[in-house]
Amino acid sequence: MSQQEQEHDQARQSRHMRRKQKRNRRGIAFGGLLATALIVGGWGYMVAHNDPSQATSTVETPKTDASAKETSKDKEKDSADQEKKKEPKKSKKEVVPEISSAAWIKRPFADVYQDANRTSVIYKADLGDVYEVLDAKDGMVHLKLSDAVEGYIPETDVQMEAPSGLKDEELLSTLGQVVANQPIDKPEQYLGKPLETFEAKYGKLGNTQKDAVNTYHFSNAGYLLVVSDGVVEAIDWMNVSAPGLTALGDPVVKTDYGTWYEGEKLQLKAFPDNGSTRLRLARDLGK
Repeated sequence: MSQQEQEHDQARQSRHMRRKQKRNRRGIAFGGLLATALIVGGWGYMVAHNDPSQATSTVETPKTDASAKETSKDKEKDSADQEKKKEPKKSKKEVVPEISSAAWIKRPFADVYQDANRTSVIYKADLGDVYEVLDAKDGMVHLKLSDAVEGYIPETDVQMEAPSGLKDEELLSTLGQVVANQPIDKPEQYLGKPLETFEAKYGKLGNTQKDAVNTYHFSNAGYLLVVSDGVVEAIDWMNVSAPGLTALGDPVVKTDYGTWYEGEKLQLKAFPDNGSTRLRLARDLGK
């Protein structure tokens, strides 16, 4: 082959290689465009068919230990609250313990002073009233009159030993005889009980008076309740038959201003009241 023919063949092969490389470059470019189109189209589809606002999940988020403990405490609190609601409400002072050291007032209208120096009179104690002794010194006895009130009284106006007396049944039997048309069934059962216990049976007593120790609740049926610290301490009846009390025999004390009969746990006392007699049934906390 001549030199001219060889040069012509090389030129032809060179043109062929250039055309092949050009075709390969066009294929690569087309493939890249196609891949890009697929990616963009797929992303658009996902955006169009996945609204974040409508997303839901069936997988429950696990609770941390702290949240689990809080939930447990809430359940325990709710359970305790429910149990507390089921429990009956207890009265503030339904049962009062007996007085370990007591003093009994020996005369009507006994002066009780603010302090041992007899600075001022704060209360007039009734015949037979019983109070807890806090201490005694220099002829004065320190008394607890109520949960909020204390006072001092001369030793000569009290006795420190429990008086002897009758059977409670005798006092109650005489009470039933001298009080005409008794409006209260078994009045002794309300002594030492909250005022609400009595009012639940006989209705609320709205007319009241107060002194330093007691609140007096009056009824239109001719009786009144003596209440201290929310508890019924005594019941009084007006216009009773005083001569009927003689069946009880000798009282512990008898004066022109009051007569005191003592039972086992009860007292029956009579006081002059505007030309008639007021009768009082009281409990004795010192026995």
